[in-house]
Amino acid sequence: MKSRGLALVVFVVACRETGATADAAIAAPSASAPSADSAPSASPSAPSATTATTARVHTTSTTTLDAGPVRDFEDQFAFGGFDAGAGDASRLATRPGYEPYANGRYSFGLDVPRAFDAMPDPENGDGRQWRIDHVAAMTASGMHVIEGVVGLSCASSPHVTAHTESKSSCWATGKRSGWIFWERQVIAHDVVYSLRFQYVESMKSAMDPVVTHVNKSWSF
Repeated sequence: MKSRGLALVVFVVACRETGATADAAIAAPSASAPSADSAPSASPSAPSATTATTARVHTTSTTTLDAGPVRDFEDQFAFGGFDAGAGDASRLATRPGYEPYANGRYSFGLDVPRAFDAMPDPENGDGRQWRIDHVAAMTASGMHVIEGVVGLSCASSPHVTAHTESKSSCWATGKRSGWIFWERQVIAHDVVYSLRFQYVESMKSAMDPVVTHVNKSWSF
């Protein structure tokens, strides 16, 4: 049984890494309130839309949050190998405001901070990633649901500090190695929609309102 379980995990990971990556989002602690200790992920991911009605909320630092495989936050800067230049966190103050983004393939949209630069679009058009050099990243994407293979996949590792989950959405935030992570996934229209952020801990006070604004603007 262990070998079959391992094979299934490997198969799922392989499926998720083919094509453009996608992150999903849930109506977590109010689609508007980014957790203080959360961190996003960057790289074409998949967003989604349905708010959980009876979500279970966890605030824990133990090794297990729920039954099932333990997933850690994905390093958004590991995707694409794009060079966004030297880190300059001051751009959030010097380049304020937002610009709308709309994804034609999965019909989702959101406001993108002008301080973030767009990374090259994935060939399959599943979403887009934006970065502030090497200090902050934001990824929004979509991916078709495949029962038993592609579904909700919010982090559930010991690095998670807050977590909510239902059948149609999940949200998680946490810290790891000086980074804050925040991710939300929602299943709607047979698509897993994802929204992820990742940024250095020193940017927390500046990024909190940004995550809140983008999360509120996210639609599908």
